[in-house]
Amino acid sequence: MKECTYRMVRGKGRLLALACLFFIWSGIRVRANEAYGYILPGSSSMTYSEAELAGMPPQVLCYAKNEVFARNGCMFVSGELQSYFNQQYWYTPVWQPAQFSMDMLNTYEVANVELLTSLEQRAGGYELDQTGYSFDPVYAYMDGYASDYDSYTVDPDSYIFYDSDSRYLTEQELQALSLQELCYAKNEIYARHGRLFRSSELQGYFNQKNWYWGFESPDQFSDSVLNSFEVTNAALLQAAEDLRAAGGYALDQPGYSYEGIGSYTGWQVYVCDEQDYIFPDSAQRYLTEAEVSSLSIQQLCYARNEIYARRGYVFKSQELRDYFGSKPWYYPTIPADSFSSSVLNVYETANVELLRRFEYSISPNGYALY
Repeated sequence: MKECTYRMVRGKGRLLALACLFFIWSGIRVRANEAYGYILPGSSSMTYSEAELAGMPPQVLCYAKNEVFARNGCMFVSGELQSYFNQQYWYTPVWQPAQFSMDMLNTYEVANVELLTSLEQRAGGYELDQTGYSFDPVYAYMDGYASDYDSYTVDPDSYIFYDSDSRYLTEQELQALSLQELCYAKNEIYARHGRLFRSSELQGYFNQKNWYWGFESPDQFSDSVLNSFEVTNAALLQAAEDLRAAGGYALDQPGYSYEGIGSYTGWQVYVCDEQDYIFPDSAQRYLTEAEVSSLSIQQLCYARNEIYARRGYVFKSQELRDYFGSKPWYYPTIPADSFSSSVLNVYETANVELLRRFEYSISPNGYALY
């Protein structure tokens, strides 16, 4: 059984419930022994001011500074830092400390590292790897030093598809589900967003889940809150349910039971390695003309967009959403309209231009995405 911890404020009414829901769904994905998101969520896409960081303890400043490196896949000599970032859902260790350089950071990240370093030094600095170190002060800071927090556990197996909001499900996966599970998995997508249900069967099922905070009536709920993964997965589950039985699963029949509902969490089997990328190190070095010249026009397009995908770009193209949605490392967080190329570092910027040049030399309009 995989368990993981997050923190939730108790009993502050509807507004606080909404805030907690936003807290979870806007960046805190809870996984085994992984509790929190970022100390500074915007450190790769905005420059923080000294006033915004005022009051940060030295340990938090140290961790926030190293969070910038961790977001770029850096591993650490410090056992304390490595242990901390290993707990974070978003962390994928790629580069040994000797392989990593400041050139891999974009302009926002460089500025934030410099400010955090300066503030840490002025606060007396933080000494890593001391006997008895604890992450509690960091988590306490992220909690805002609230005094009325309770710890909860969220088991990924309490979902039918824990990751249905971050990847595309496949028809092959759905073959293993019962008709009831197909119905519940579809509604699990809505439940994640706080939807209440007219069905007593569904409401009773989701009320058992400690990740569920129902607050939106069925009449008020809108599918517009769903992301592209969720929209596609809900439609796929509905189609599979309808194919299995005319009219789908019949809810609220006498004697219904939850005992047959299982978990099919796909991320548990993901192993991210170099084969998950076209160029796993395109954020760390300059690609050469020789190595990109042998790529097809489609591969050139994918390799170019891989650089954006690594930075959390949300693609408008269905083809790119399908392709990168299959990658365990891809976490779409920045809508296309909000994305700025200024988040790219010097290697990424140069590599995008190189790949674009070769792609458009094959066809004046580049690769035609569907």
